[in-house]
Amino acid sequence: MSWQELSIRVPYEYVEPVSYLFGRYGRGLSMERVRERGQERDASGLVLMRTYLPANSRQRLARIEVGLRLVAILEPMEDLTITPLPEEQDWESEWRSHFDLLRVGRHLVIKPTWIDYEEGPGDVLIELDPGMAFGTGYHPTTHTCLEALEDIVKPGMAVLDVGTGSGILAITAAKLGASRVVALDIDPQAVRAARQNFRRTRVQKLVALTQGSVPHPLAGNGQFDVAVANISARAVGERAPHILPTLIAGGHLIASGLMESQRQDVETVLLDLGFTYIKEWPQEEWVTLVYRSPIT
Repeated sequence: MSWQELSIRVPYEYVEPVSYLFGRYGRGLSMERVRERGQERDASGLVLMRTYLPANSRQRLARIEVGLRLVAILEPMEDLTITPLPEEQDWESEWRSHFDLLRVGRHLVIKPTWIDYEEGPGDVLIELDPGMAFGTGYHPTTHTCLEALEDIVKPGMAVLDVGTGSGILAITAAKLGASRVVALDIDPQAVRAARQNFRRTRVQKLVALTQGSVPHPLAGNGQFDVAVANISARAVGERAPHILPTLIAGGHLIASGLMESQRQDVETVLLDLGFTYIKEWPQEEWVTLVYRSPIT
Protein backbone atom coordinates (compact mmCIF):
# COMPACT_ATOMS: atom_id res chain seq x y z
CA MET A 1 0.00 0.00 0.00
CA SER A 2 1.24 3.49 -0.86
CA TRP A 3 1.24 6.10 1.89
CA GLN A 4 1.43 9.87 2.03
CA GLU A 5 2.51 12.29 4.74
CA LEU A 6 0.27 15.23 5.58
CA SER A 7 1.99 18.15 7.30
CA ILE A 8 1.07 21.68 8.25
CA ARG A 9 2.55 24.46 10.38
CA VAL A 10 0.00 25.93 12.79
CA PRO A 11 0.05 28.52 15.60
CA TYR A 12 0.29 27.06 19.12
CA GLU A 13 -3.30 27.91 20.01
CA TYR A 14 -4.65 25.77 17.16
CA VAL A 15 -2.66 22.63 17.90
CA GLU A 16 -5.64 21.10 19.70
CA PRO A 17 -8.25 21.25 16.85
CA VAL A 18 -5.68 20.10 14.31
CA SER A 19 -4.67 17.28 16.67
CA TYR A 20 -8.31 16.21 16.73
CA LEU A 21 -8.54 16.18 12.91
CA PHE A 22 -5.27 14.31 12.43
CA GLY A 23 -6.01 11.92 15.28
CA ARG A 24 -9.48 11.05 14.01
CA TYR A 25 -8.86 10.74 10.28
CA GLY A 26 -5.11 10.09 9.99
CA ARG A 27 -2.68 7.44 11.17
CA GLY A 28 -0.33 8.59 13.89
CA LEU A 29 0.40 12.15 14.90
CA SER A 30 3.66 13.95 15.57
CA MET A 31 4.43 17.50 16.52
CA GLU A 32 7.59 19.55 16.68
CA ARG A 33 8.18 23.21 17.42
CA VAL A 34 9.37 25.25 14.48
CA ARG A 35 12.71 26.91 15.07
CA GLU A 36 14.38 29.48 12.90
CA ARG A 37 17.69 28.37 11.46
CA GLY A 38 20.52 28.87 13.92
CA GLN A 39 18.23 29.51 16.89
CA GLU A 40 17.81 27.06 19.76
CA ARG A 41 14.56 28.53 21.04
CA ASP A 42 11.24 28.56 19.19
CA ALA A 43 11.15 31.78 17.23
CA SER A 44 8.16 31.56 14.95
CA GLY A 45 5.39 30.55 17.37
CA LEU A 46 4.47 27.71 15.01
CA VAL A 47 4.19 23.95 15.42
CA LEU A 48 4.84 21.50 12.60
CA MET A 49 2.24 18.71 12.75
CA ARG A 50 2.24 15.48 10.75
CA THR A 51 -0.04 12.54 10.12
CA TYR A 52 -0.28 9.80 7.50
CA LEU A 53 -2.90 8.44 5.10
CA PRO A 54 -3.06 5.71 2.47
CA ALA A 55 -2.73 7.36 -0.93
CA ASN A 56 -6.25 6.23 -1.88
CA SER A 57 -8.00 7.61 1.25
CA ARG A 58 -9.75 10.46 -0.54
CA GLN A 59 -12.67 10.73 1.88
CA ARG A 60 -10.47 11.00 4.96
CA LEU A 61 -8.24 13.54 3.22
CA ALA A 62 -11.30 15.58 2.25
CA ARG A 63 -12.52 15.64 5.86
CA ILE A 64 -9.14 16.83 7.09
CA GLU A 65 -9.05 19.55 4.43
CA VAL A 66 -12.56 20.74 5.32
CA GLY A 67 -11.66 20.84 9.01
CA LEU A 68 -8.50 22.85 8.32
CA ARG A 69 -10.47 25.34 6.26
CA LEU A 70 -12.86 25.83 9.18
CA VAL A 71 -9.95 26.42 11.57
CA ALA A 72 -8.43 28.87 9.07
CA ILE A 73 -11.54 31.03 9.34
CA LEU A 74 -10.41 31.87 12.89
CA GLU A 75 -6.68 32.10 12.12
CA PRO A 76 -5.06 32.15 8.65
CA MET A 77 -2.73 29.17 8.32
CA GLU A 78 -0.27 27.82 5.82
CA ASP A 79 -1.46 25.29 3.26
CA LEU A 80 -1.51 21.56 3.97
CA THR A 81 1.50 19.81 2.44
CA ILE A 82 1.00 16.29 1.03
CA THR A 83 4.17 14.27 0.42
CA PRO A 84 4.08 10.72 -1.05
CA LEU A 85 6.26 8.25 0.83
CA PRO A 86 8.56 5.88 -1.08
CA GLU A 87 6.83 2.61 -1.99
CA GLU A 88 8.96 0.59 0.43
CA GLN A 89 8.31 2.91 3.36
CA ASP A 90 5.24 2.60 5.60
CA TRP A 91 3.61 5.31 7.68
CA GLU A 92 4.55 3.82 11.05
CA SER A 93 8.29 3.78 10.50
CA GLU A 94 8.20 7.35 9.19
CA TRP A 95 6.00 8.51 12.11
CA ARG A 96 8.25 6.92 14.70
CA SER A 97 11.28 8.70 13.25
CA HIS A 98 9.91 12.01 14.55
CA PHE A 99 10.01 10.94 18.22
CA ASP A 100 12.96 10.65 20.54
CA LEU A 101 13.71 10.31 24.24
CA LEU A 102 12.42 13.36 26.10
CA ARG A 103 13.85 14.56 29.41
CA VAL A 104 11.68 16.81 31.55
CA GLY A 105 12.55 18.56 34.79
CA ARG A 106 15.17 16.98 37.03
CA HIS A 107 14.45 13.26 36.69
CA LEU A 108 11.53 12.57 34.34
CA VAL A 109 12.27 10.59 31.17
CA ILE A 110 9.50 10.13 28.57
CA LYS A 111 10.34 7.12 26.41
CA PRO A 112 8.44 5.87 23.35
CA THR A 113 8.03 2.11 23.65
CA TRP A 114 10.18 1.34 20.59
CA ILE A 115 13.30 3.16 21.85
CA ASP A 116 15.86 1.16 23.81
CA TYR A 117 17.01 2.95 26.94
CA GLU A 118 18.75 1.79 30.09
CA GLU A 119 17.28 3.56 33.10
CA GLY A 120 19.86 5.62 34.97
CA PRO A 121 20.15 6.42 38.70
CA GLY A 122 17.34 8.71 39.80
CA ASP A 123 15.40 8.44 36.52
CA VAL A 124 11.62 8.40 36.70
CA LEU A 125 10.85 6.49 33.52
CA ILE A 126 7.51 6.95 31.76
CA GLU A 127 7.07 4.69 28.75
CA LEU A 128 4.16 5.18 26.37
CA ASP A 129 3.17 5.17 22.74
CA PRO A 130 2.87 8.78 21.56
CA GLY A 131 -0.49 9.51 20.04
CA MET A 132 -2.15 12.84 20.61
CA ALA A 133 0.24 15.82 20.69
CA PHE A 134 -1.21 17.06 23.96
CA GLY A 135 -0.35 13.77 25.61
CA THR A 136 3.29 13.20 24.80
CA GLY A 137 5.16 15.85 26.76
CA TYR A 138 6.22 17.70 23.61
CA HIS A 139 3.56 20.40 23.92
CA PRO A 140 4.46 23.24 26.34
CA THR A 141 1.37 22.70 28.50
CA THR A 142 2.09 19.02 29.10
CA HIS A 143 5.81 19.69 29.53
CA THR A 144 5.24 22.32 32.23
CA CYS A 145 2.58 20.21 33.98
CA LEU A 146 5.14 17.43 34.24
CA GLU A 147 7.61 19.86 35.81
CA ALA A 148 4.98 21.06 38.27
CA LEU A 149 4.03 17.51 39.25
CA GLU A 150 7.68 16.62 39.87
CA ASP A 151 7.96 19.66 42.12
CA ILE A 152 4.75 19.06 44.11
CA VAL A 153 3.86 15.36 44.27
CA LYS A 154 5.31 13.45 47.21
CA PRO A 155 5.00 9.73 48.06
CA GLY A 156 1.63 8.82 49.55
CA MET A 157 -0.28 11.73 48.05
CA ALA A 158 -3.64 11.40 46.28
CA VAL A 159 -3.89 13.08 42.85
CA LEU A 160 -6.88 14.02 40.68
CA ASP A 161 -6.23 14.34 36.92
CA VAL A 162 -9.06 16.24 35.20
CA GLY A 163 -8.85 15.75 31.42
CA THR A 164 -6.30 12.95 31.50
CA GLY A 165 -5.88 12.59 27.71
CA SER A 166 -3.17 9.99 27.08
CA GLY A 167 -2.82 9.55 30.84
CA ILE A 168 0.75 10.83 30.93
CA LEU A 169 0.14 13.10 33.94
CA ALA A 170 -1.62 10.38 35.91
CA ILE A 171 1.21 7.96 35.09
CA THR A 172 3.77 10.53 36.21
CA ALA A 173 1.94 11.10 39.51
CA ALA A 174 1.93 7.34 40.16
CA LYS A 175 5.61 7.03 39.26
CA LEU A 176 6.41 9.89 41.63
CA GLY A 177 4.87 7.91 44.49
CA ALA A 178 1.20 8.91 44.60
CA SER A 179 -0.74 6.21 46.45
CA ARG A 180 -4.01 6.96 44.64
CA VAL A 181 -4.79 8.66 41.33
CA VAL A 182 -8.20 9.37 39.81
CA ALA A 183 -8.15 10.13 36.07
CA LEU A 184 -11.17 11.62 34.29
CA ASP A 185 -11.79 12.51 30.65
CA ILE A 186 -14.97 13.26 28.72
CA ASP A 187 -13.55 11.81 25.47
CA PRO A 188 -14.10 8.01 25.14
CA GLN A 189 -11.13 7.74 22.76
CA ALA A 190 -8.87 9.38 25.33
CA VAL A 191 -10.15 6.98 28.01
CA ARG A 192 -9.29 3.99 25.82
CA ALA A 193 -5.81 5.33 25.06
CA ALA A 194 -5.16 6.15 28.73
CA ARG A 195 -6.28 2.69 29.83
CA GLN A 196 -3.77 1.09 27.44
CA ASN A 197 -0.99 3.34 28.68
CA PHE A 198 -1.82 2.61 32.33
CA ARG A 199 -1.56 -1.11 31.63
CA ARG A 200 1.64 -0.69 29.65
CA THR A 201 3.27 1.26 32.47
CA ARG A 202 1.84 -1.07 35.15
CA VAL A 203 0.09 1.66 37.15
CA GLN A 204 -3.48 0.46 36.54
CA LYS A 205 -3.87 -0.70 40.15
CA LEU A 206 -3.08 2.79 41.42
CA VAL A 207 -5.21 4.71 38.91
CA ALA A 208 -9.01 4.80 38.83
CA LEU A 209 -9.98 5.79 35.28
CA THR A 210 -13.43 6.70 34.01
CA GLN A 211 -15.20 8.80 31.41
CA GLY A 212 -16.54 12.06 32.81
CA SER A 213 -15.50 15.18 34.65
CA VAL A 214 -16.01 16.89 38.00
CA PRO A 215 -18.24 16.72 39.93
CA HIS A 216 -17.88 12.93 39.97
CA PRO A 217 -18.46 10.16 42.58
CA LEU A 218 -14.80 9.12 42.32
CA ALA A 219 -13.73 12.65 43.24
CA GLY A 220 -15.25 13.10 46.69
CA ASN A 221 -14.79 16.08 48.97
CA GLY A 222 -11.43 16.55 50.65
CA GLN A 223 -9.83 13.49 49.07
CA PHE A 224 -6.92 14.90 47.06
CA ASP A 225 -3.64 16.57 47.87
CA VAL A 226 -3.14 17.66 44.26
CA ALA A 227 -5.46 18.25 41.31
CA VAL A 228 -4.09 18.81 37.82
CA ALA A 229 -6.25 20.22 35.01
CA ASN A 230 -4.43 20.49 31.69
CA ILE A 231 -7.47 21.41 29.63
CA SER A 232 -8.13 25.00 28.51
CA ALA A 233 -8.62 28.42 30.08
CA ARG A 234 -12.38 28.24 29.72
CA ALA A 235 -12.57 24.67 31.02
CA VAL A 236 -10.36 25.46 34.03
CA GLY A 237 -12.66 28.34 34.92
CA GLU A 238 -15.75 26.16 34.57
CA ARG A 239 -14.32 23.18 36.50
CA ALA A 240 -12.55 25.07 39.27
CA PRO A 241 -15.65 25.41 41.54
CA HIS A 242 -16.03 21.61 41.35
CA ILE A 243 -12.31 20.90 41.80
CA LEU A 244 -12.01 23.04 44.92
CA PRO A 245 -14.16 20.78 47.20
CA THR A 246 -12.14 17.70 46.17
CA LEU A 247 -8.93 19.15 47.61
CA ILE A 248 -7.73 18.91 51.18
CA ALA A 249 -7.19 22.22 53.01
CA GLY A 250 -4.02 23.68 51.53
CA GLY A 251 -4.07 21.27 48.57
CA HIS A 252 -2.55 22.22 45.24
CA LEU A 253 -4.27 22.93 41.91
CA ILE A 254 -2.09 22.76 38.79
CA ALA A 255 -3.98 24.70 36.09
CA SER A 256 -2.76 24.45 32.51
CA GLY A 257 -3.78 24.55 28.87
CA LEU A 258 -3.58 28.33 29.27
CA MET A 259 -2.06 30.90 26.98
CA GLU A 260 -0.31 33.78 28.72
CA SER A 261 -2.95 36.13 27.33
CA GLN A 262 -5.68 34.09 29.11
CA ARG A 263 -4.12 33.90 32.56
CA GLN A 264 -5.90 36.96 33.96
CA ASP A 265 -9.33 35.45 33.33
CA VAL A 266 -8.32 32.21 35.05
CA GLU A 267 -6.64 33.98 37.96
CA THR A 268 -9.77 36.05 38.58
CA VAL A 269 -11.90 32.90 38.90
CA LEU A 270 -9.42 31.07 41.13
CA LEU A 271 -8.76 34.00 43.46
CA ASP A 272 -12.50 34.62 43.83
CA LEU A 273 -12.85 30.99 44.95
CA GLY A 274 -10.24 31.53 47.66
CA PHE A 275 -7.22 29.94 45.95
CA THR A 276 -3.79 31.47 46.63
CA TYR A 277 -1.21 31.84 43.85
CA ILE A 278 1.97 29.82 44.50
CA LYS A 279 4.10 29.46 41.39
CA GLU A 280 4.11 29.37 37.60
CA TRP A 281 5.88 27.52 34.82
CA PRO A 282 5.88 29.60 31.60
CA GLN A 283 6.96 28.21 28.26
CA GLU A 284 6.64 30.01 24.94
CA GLU A 285 3.14 31.52 24.78
CA TRP A 286 1.78 29.13 27.41
CA VAL A 287 1.81 29.09 31.21
CA THR A 288 1.04 26.53 33.90
CA LEU A 289 -0.17 28.05 37.18
CA VAL A 290 -0.10 26.48 40.64
CA TYR A 291 -2.50 27.54 43.38
CA ARG A 292 -3.16 26.42 46.96
CA SER A 293 -6.69 25.84 48.20
CA PRO A 294 -7.91 27.71 51.32
CA ILE A 295 -6.48 26.35 54.58
CA THR A 296 -9.59 27.22 56.60
